[in-house]
Amino acid sequence: MGVIKLPTSPTLRLLLAIALCTLAALLGAVVSVSRIGLLSPKLEPRHLDVAGAGARILVDKPRTIISDDLANDGDYQTLQTGSVLLANLMSSRPVLNRVARRAGINPRDLVARTRISANVQLVLVEPDSERRAVAVGEGRAPYRLEIQPDRVLPTMSVYAQAPTVREAERLANAAAPGLRGYLRALAAREATDPDDQLVLEQPGRARGAIINGGARVEIFGLTFVLVFMLTAFALLLAAKVRRARAGEIVRSQTSAGPAIGTPPQSRTVTPHPRGALRPTLAQRFGFAPMTPSVAVGTSGAGTLSGAHAPATALRLDAMSRRAALSAGDWPRTTRVMPWLLAVMMAIVWLLPFDAIELSYSLPIDLKLDRLVLPLVIATWALALAAGGSGAPRVRATWIHIALGAVAVAALLSLVVEARNLNQLLELDTSVKKLTLLASYISLFVVVASSIRRTELAAFLKYTLVLAVICALGTIWEFRLGYNVFYDLPSRLLPGPFTVGEAEAGLVDGAGRALTRGPGDHPLEAVAMLSMALPIALVGLLRTKVTRDRVLYGLAACLLLAAAFSTYRKTALLAPVSAGLTLAYFRRRELLRMAPLAVVFLLGIQLLAPGAARAIFTQLQPDQLGVTTVSDRSSDYDAVRPDVWSHLAFGRGYGSYEPTSHRIIDMELLRQLVEVGVFGLSAFILLIVAIVAVARRPIREQRATDATVALSAAAAAVVLLTVSTLFDAMAFPHCPYIALWLAGLLAVVVSQPATDAQENAWSS
Repeated sequence: MGVIKLPTSPTLRLLLAIALCTLAALLGAVVSVSRIGLLSPKLEPRHLDVAGAGARILVDKPRTIISDDLANDGDYQTLQTGSVLLANLMSSRPVLNRVARRAGINPRDLVARTRISANVQLVLVEPDSERRAVAVGEGRAPYRLEIQPDRVLPTMSVYAQAPTVREAERLANAAAPGLRGYLRALAAREATDPDDQLVLEQPGRARGAIINGGARVEIFGLTFVLVFMLTAFALLLAAKVRRARAGEIVRSQTSAGPAIGTPPQSRTVTPHPRGALRPTLAQRFGFAPMTPSVAVGTSGAGTLSGAHAPATALRLDAMSRRAALSAGDWPRTTRVMPWLLAVMMAIVWLLPFDAIELSYSLPIDLKLDRLVLPLVIATWALALAAGGSGAPRVRATWIHIALGAVAVAALLSLVVEARNLNQLLELDTSVKKLTLLASYISLFVVVASSIRRTELAAFLKYTLVLAVICALGTIWEFRLGYNVFYDLPSRLLPGPFTVGEAEAGLVDGAGRALTRGPGDHPLEAVAMLSMALPIALVGLLRTKVTRDRVLYGLAACLLLAAAFSTYRKTALLAPVSAGLTLAYFRRRELLRMAPLAVVFLLGIQLLAPGAARAIFTQLQPDQLGVTTVSDRSSDYDAVRPDVWSHLAFGRGYGSYEPTSHRIIDMELLRQLVEVGVFGLSAFILLIVAIVAVARRPIREQRATDATVALSAAAAAVVLLTVSTLFDAMAFPHCPYIALWLAGLLAVVVSQPATDAQENAWSS
């Protein structure tokens, strides 16, 4: 029996690995939407369709009062109240049993709820633990009824859900007769005249249609991507183990030495990876050695011989290439990628991009960031495919691995719960949220592979400038009630774009003004400004020039004042977490800045009068029982049924929407609900990975490297802090900024350092 040998060419190995991943992904995707017969080989599609039908029911008196004469308004009000009562009665179990028998289905497979529209705050009607437990238990029922009474007219709308259109229409048409039958039976039992009851009339037959036509494609695509990623990871791990074993064998043979009497053998000298030639695509994915080897022959006299250049020549060649690449750094460059990234970050910092949308209907939300980012990614992909000395270089770091774990957790939660989410009609929402997560990860990958190490100082200062402009606009909004970030786009953008409004003078339930800056909520503005604060503080620590110290101090003061102007307690807690992170790595330097705290407080009082006092007042013990705190604490018990029923992988990434479930004021709790213990661990691992990767450049004390590392680590800690205070990942400015700084950190740890960069930041 012959032995199967793997191809020796690295390119063929890479192609074989891609083919294997694709084959495994296709098989998994087909199984997710089809049944494969084993005894009699056949492929049958799984039934994933969900149909809906709607009907309208009119409530009237035995002697009709429905006419054009509305003089007797009291009768109409009584009828409307009666329709609400009947709508609640229709969702009771006795009525549902009658409706199910008329529709020809098992009563245990039918669930219903009555949705009453009321002019009350959402927090007052959010489901508690008991209602969520009932909803979770009924989540897999194939037949559903939803009854919505009108707020003004004596009518109700009935929406039916079933596996097929015919069943949905039959179920909707059975609702009114089922309720009438129950009322007549009740009248007979109570010995009352059934002719005195309210009359239920259905003017027309129910009409239905398939309401989840794209579910099969979505489940197929999600499963394909997940299996492809897992298979690729398994192959990379196997290749790494194989290379490690081969290295152990070579080292053992080398340590044993040549046998006595054998001629001198050629030895292999491997240059340092930082001096290596540009790796090929196969080398990047682990299917070929990452560094070229230089064969050097040794003779008895100790002279060097061989066909390849010596290691010194390779090092000189690498140095010359690095010197050539250093020319044309951003902003003095004609390269497209750095400018596109600069534009993208200007949008993140200065525009409410999540409130700017293109007025077209597509499967994904056409927000401004999801219109610009694809252009950035497409340009990056073209540059990567074109190659050359200036092409992007993807170098894996621990941050990449942690982000991959976050993506796998999100995909896994959706694949595991795909059928349940499809039945609940929540799969589309989850897929849209998944595209947003892909946007965050894509920005990180593009930044980490496109920006040069010599451009880090310029981009870090650019980030601080954008943050200062954001702070000035936020303070302007606090002082004058005018939000420039919302008003200017609404005036300047063309007609196809719609921009949300930021009305002046609005307050929340605690009486605090809604100063939001470019964000959707004041808390989002606080998180943005707090993530940029470490850049100013580190610059203040490092610079020795008086003018620069004044500028960095002024920037820090503006960022703090803008955060405090939101009147949120997070404006104190988030900057403190950033300061504690810097204190952990730079205790002595930060202690020397302690007198500046008084200057900062005076500056905050001058720029945002009364803001600091209002925040400190909210932290007093007698003020901690406000609704913002009690609402957050009430979430713990309310989500308990969802957590325990989907503990490992969650109920599905992005599926716990405030409009249909509950507002969760804590990102870590939302992660636990949506992606389970596995996803929450991956999210925390991402924060830990950023801080852990930052430790080495912080210790090495290179000016630019340490500044980037300290800023990224502090921003990661800020993200973790605000994730305990509100649902931070639901506000896209926060993850964009955090992963932008993490991408700059990845550049530090993945690209070789040069002595010319030592003073790049301070200069």
